[in-house]
Amino acid sequence: MQQNFVSDLLKRPAWMLFLISWLFYLIGLILFSQFVWDANTYMADFKGTDFETSLSNWRRMDMLLYVISPVWVIGISAIVWIVIKLGLAITQVEFNTSLLFKIIFLGSIIIFLPNWVKSVGLILFKSGYTPDDVTHFFPGSIVPFIETSNMSEVKMKALATINIYHLAFIFFTSWQIAANSKITFIKSLLIVICTYGLGLVLLQYIKLLFLE
Repeated sequence: MQQNFVSDLLKRPAWMLFLISWLFYLIGLILFSQFVWDANTYMADFKGTDFETSLSNWRRMDMLLYVISPVWVIGISAIVWIVIKLGLAITQVEFNTSLLFKIIFLGSIIIFLPNWVKSVGLILFKSGYTPDDVTHFFPGSIVPFIETSNMSEVKMKALATINIYHLAFIFFTSWQIAANSKITFIKSLLIVICTYGLGLVLLQYIKLLFLE
């Protein structure tokens, strides 16, 4: 049943799946920036003299993020497409270019889940949270299970990328590549891990080298 549902979605035009992915990301972003980082949250961490002006500037930055969000979604999807397509080419697996983009657009919804999870978790289940609570809340990652008291924020955020969302994206993408080609799921999984997975790890390592 799940495969039939996903197969029906993959028959849609690529622009439609991009629209679904982008709207999901945008709504999650608005939910997080407007309802989690509300005026009270900003006020709790404010150390300046003109709060209203600062809040107005922050909201303008939020608007800028909303405006460039489609470019962000396309850019991220394009990079993921390139690395996975390269892995498929190296292993001599033929795969439809447009179909791979559609799979990535659908899978990116999983990657964009954290803003939704953080927002719902904080708004509904944690009253009186502080900016520090928001900054260090990494649902679905390994961070809550390790000692972070002496860890820098950069390292903490890098470790937070090891989470169920990226793992779920890897499994979803591998599943759909295998379902729409002649290769096995295991081979597909290895390709995605060695391309997207390895690329994600290297990106976090580079961040640690230059930002730590």
